[in-house]
Amino acid sequence: MAVKAGQPARTATRTKAAPRQPGIARANSRRDGDETRERLLDAAEELFAAHGFHGTSMRDVAGAMGCSIALATYHFGTKDVLFSTVVKRRAAYMAQARILALDTALARTQGRPLPVEDLVSGYVWPFVERSVTGGKGWKNYSLFVARHANSPEFSKVIGEHYDPVARQYLNEFERTFPGMPQKDLYYAFSFMVGTMVSTVAEPGRVEHLSFGQIKANDVEEVFKRMLPFLCAGFTSLLPPSS
Repeated sequence: MAVKAGQPARTATRTKAAPRQPGIARANSRRDGDETRERLLDAAEELFAAHGFHGTSMRDVAGAMGCSIALATYHFGTKDVLFSTVVKRRAAYMAQARILALDTALARTQGRPLPVEDLVSGYVWPFVERSVTGGKGWKNYSLFVARHANSPEFSKVIGEHYDPVARQYLNEFERTFPGMPQKDLYYAFSFMVGTMVSTVAEPGRVEHLSFGQIKANDVEEVFKRMLPFLCAGFTSLLPPSS
């Protein structure tokens, strides 16, 4: 991987559970403050995706939700904190999905080095699947990540939430490719992430170039081709003697 502007506020006496957003665990009953924070995060996520950090103000976020700016600053304080929380919210889901995939693969191989297909799939598939099928919120989030991930200004805060899991995968890639220079491994991992993000962020481009033959929302077809392409990228950087 947004707020619905016309959504009415829920009262304390309402008993019907709030609808679940795909990919984000939510309790069946939540305090008003928790729900307000979530709606502010939804609004900020959509605005940051569309206009970027500098093109979005706390007043814009409050206006999109239909609340006062005082309420937005009460919950998050500053725009920097709000931005970091937007990153963190779905990064937590992504970390869980990726670690689960890694643990499952390692259990299957009884701790031996993993096939490159398992590593690429474990890292890339959760992001692609959520971005394409997880609803509007996850699509906003994928656009948000694509817009900010490679900016020197924002890469640090994004890295705070994504680097720990990425480094676990890099360690496993090193075990799978012991003969690959570490520098080349970092390049390959970076190319993999770039392909993952750009594929889900700009699906209209490939649909236009293919005259409609490719449907970017067909996640199975997309990933069926992405996986061997990315795996071949890693193996192509191996030294001839490896």
